[in-house]
Amino acid sequence: MRKRMRDSYLLKCFLIVFLCFIIDSTLSFFLPYNYTKTGLTIVPCIGLMMFTLLVKTIDGAERYFFAALCSLYYSIVYSNSLAIYILIYCLIAFIRSYIVKLESLSLPEAMVFCVLTIFAQEIVLYWLMWITNITRYPVTSFLLMRILPTLLVNGVLSIGVYWIYNKVKIEVE
Repeated sequence: MRKRMRDSYLLKCFLIVFLCFIIDSTLSFFLPYNYTKTGLTIVPCIGLMMFTLLVKTIDGAERYFFAALCSLYYSIVYSNSLAIYILIYCLIAFIRSYIVKLESLSLPEAMVFCVLTIFAQEIVLYWLMWITNITRYPVTSFLLMRILPTLLVNGVLSIGVYWIYNKVKIEVE
């Protein structure tokens, strides 16, 4: 019985993150994304922020299964096989579980943690693309045209994510 309850909770968490990924996709049509890398690019990360907040509520090794499941979905559907997301999400699960030991985050703490998580993910992805010669996008342009606008918009969006997380956490538990 207890295992079934844990499995249903894990499924509910995945569905919540899945819906957040769909919202990310929808928002990306309305936010600037410049394929030529000469203008502003804003990447919504609502799914990542919700994952970051929800992963602490999952117990034990199941949180890594949840991280792998969410990142595998994201890798296949959105990033066209960048398997680095699996490592990034599992690392986020580890950091959220064992380094940031707060059971619940206040709004400012959640905002800072979400923004730092997005910043770290974007830097890792840029570094990976740079060392594999996939991109020659200058670091300053990347910081000014992608990272800064992405962090500002997601900082504002994190307020809504935190509010939804608190509502969902009450209903799911």
